[in-house]
Amino acid sequence: MQLTRHTDYAFRLLIDLAARGGERTQIAQVAAAQDISHSHLMKVVNRLVHAGIVDAARGRGGGIRLARDPHDINLADIVRTTEPRCPMVDCGGCKLARRCRLPAVLDRAADAFITTLERFTLADILPPAQERASPSRTAGPAALRANL
Repeated sequence: MQLTRHTDYAFRLLIDLAARGGERTQIAQVAAAQDISHSHLMKVVNRLVHAGIVDAARGRGGGIRLARDPHDINLADIVRTTEPRCPMVDCGGCKLARRCRLPAVLDRAADAFITTLERFTLADILPPAQERASPSRTAGPAALRANL
């Protein structure tokens, strides 16, 4: 399974925002720091704002920041937000579609993938320096490794 660039950018954005510790920043700053297209990142931010994962404010003193603590942002929620319709196989035009059981097997695999992501939060994937800077509610990287 390969996630889209949209999801990759969402994770990079959220990790960057977590490193800023609640300070508002401009989309352009994150785009430059992460070498991401500004217009593409705006689309990612818009989707994450609508999902309540990122907070955005316009005007003087505005910008973006995490809407919740990294411990409260589940990785599965991020993927569900950025990959709302992510079939593992496109059966359109396949002559075997009516007799094939592959889509059902792949759906189960995708469910297992999401179930695994549900066990982790944004805090679990932050680099160690960021983890020390944020209040700890988990055992950190050791817990992450133990859960794998």
